[in-house]
Amino acid sequence: MTRALLGLVLCVFGASSVALAQTFAPLGPFVFQAEDKVSLTPDGSYLFQHTDSGLVFEAQIAPDVRIVDNFDRAMERVLDNGRPRVFAYSAFGTFLVRLRMFDEASNPVRTPSYMPKATIQLAWLKNRSKEDPTNAPDRFLRGPVEMWLVNAIPFGHHSNGQNGCLFKQQERIEGECEPESPPATGADDVNTENGSFSTNYLRVGVEYRRLYPNGDDPNDVRAVTRREWGVGGSLELNPSGYVGGSISDTLRPLYGPTRFRVTADVIAGNWRAPIWLLNKVNCGRAWVDGSVMFIQDAAPSVDTVTTSVEAACLPAGWGGAGLFVRYYRGQDYYNASFLENINRVQFGMTFLHGKFLAFDRR
Repeated sequence: MTRALLGLVLCVFGASSVALAQTFAPLGPFVFQAEDKVSLTPDGSYLFQHTDSGLVFEAQIAPDVRIVDNFDRAMERVLDNGRPRVFAYSAFGTFLVRLRMFDEASNPVRTPSYMPKATIQLAWLKNRSKEDPTNAPDRFLRGPVEMWLVNAIPFGHHSNGQNGCLFKQQERIEGECEPESPPATGADDVNTENGSFSTNYLRVGVEYRRLYPNGDDPNDVRAVTRREWGVGGSLELNPSGYVGGSISDTLRPLYGPTRFRVTADVIAGNWRAPIWLLNKVNCGRAWVDGSVMFIQDAAPSVDTVTTSVEAACLPAGWGGAGLFVRYYRGQDYYNASFLENINRVQFGMTFLHGKFLAFDRR
């Protein structure tokens, strides 16, 4: 078990290794340099434990593979004196994996969630400063910068790589699980040992953000975002027949194929907690975020509202790693556990959960 846990930590650090280069950058940690490929809404990598869970640990590993973007060019224009509205785009893929190691004999990692997805981000940015760029260049460069962000996932997949029948009342006959539609009504009816879970989804969301660059010195080459906040909403659909591996007719009325999510967050850089014990730690990046998800057309046993609230601190000098605590309540997000509702506090480590933008002023 110890070797497995060490290997997982190394994997998570490896997926976030870019953070090491950022730690010693002259602008401080967690800053997007010009050569970076930008993901404005990263899923983040986590290693954590739950309260009342029967787990050794849970982990989420989410490395992004950037394909194309023009954010470096956009950041060169958005603070121009002409106050242009700048368009930026990004396309990337994410191979997201979630793992749970159970506190049982031999500590099994049971039915991992495989969640690869393709993402397209479109952003419109504009400097909303009311200051005169000639008479007060330092205040002008402090923004705020307004951002409208469209975050689209034209294809996302969620499965667990198992070959057993999803429901305990089924058995596999000539390659098919029979009966096709068992009378499943609760979590006890689902085969969480090796039951096959699979769905494909598409999601589109819109977010409004305010970014506050640090413009104290107009002679600096870059203005780094020192804090930001955002609110948004997204719609997710899990249609039948959407490419191979799509949601089955048996799973569809139980899982909840239509989901609407509302989100909000506040992020700060170089932040110290207003508490004596914690204000010795300089959080290179700290945040509080929350989300509420409304699920339609799920089984009667599934909570139709899911809530999540998270707070985290990534101390400067930790190489992009930090600590977080999260409260989660609602439908279990872990593949074949979809008919279970959980109410837990989660706590542990997070790795390189996003970085700040650097607005080029040359």
